[in-house]
Amino acid sequence: MATRAELVAYGRAQSDVVTLARRDLVAWWAAVDTSDAVAAARALEAFLPELVAAYGDASATVAADWYDELRSTAAVRGSHRATLADPLPVEQVRATARWGVGPLFASEPDRDQALRLLGGAVQRLVQQGGRSTLAQNALRDPSPPRWARVPTSLSPCAFCVMLASRGFVYHSRQSAGEVDAYHDDCGCQPVPDWSPSPVLDGYDPDALYQQYLGARAQAGGDTRAILAQMRQDLGIN
Repeated sequence: MATRAELVAYGRAQSDVVTLARRDLVAWWAAVDTSDAVAAARALEAFLPELVAAYGDASATVAADWYDELRSTAAVRGSHRATLADPLPVEQVRATARWGVGPLFASEPDRDQALRLLGGAVQRLVQQGGRSTLAQNALRDPSPPRWARVPTSLSPCAFCVMLASRGFVYHSRQSAGEVDAYHDDCGCQPVPDWSPSPVLDGYDPDALYQQYLGARAQAGGDTRAILAQMRQDLGIN
């Protein structure tokens, strides 16, 4: 079982990768002439996939090493060496680039807002390499673990609380679709575990689930309404 210290160290390593990616984005953006929004968008569509591929691979490598360390510590039967998740499709990254430069096409172009949007997207796209590596290896492992979506932020959003409240239940391709849904600047990490009753210090899915149930009792069964109620009840985003 991962300890809180190990999770914090892993999260810090992933954050370091994102910091380097954002540094390169900021440096590149500073040299771009955004007075021609169309030309800037085309340049970004060429640049962003290369940036995400390079740092996404670094994120995936950090995750693969961590998966192997956790598996070794758990003394799991059988052999399995973690492999890196495939890079994100180029067109997916290009679509994000087109979205991120939207503020350049406004009646009053906002270069800084575009950079803020792109910075958040880079965090999500780069860390997807690590998150997908953990989730995919959990599915491919001959001794598959269960895993949980664990918030590392002190104030996770309602969407993350909802998914984190389910605990160590993710173990199939169907459930992988849920745990693999992240937003920009999300601090959650998938954490695999091979023990019969996983417990992670500082992560209490039962308490999170009670928060979810309380909101559902007031809002009904619609997910959007439940999330809105959670935001109101818990004072979170």
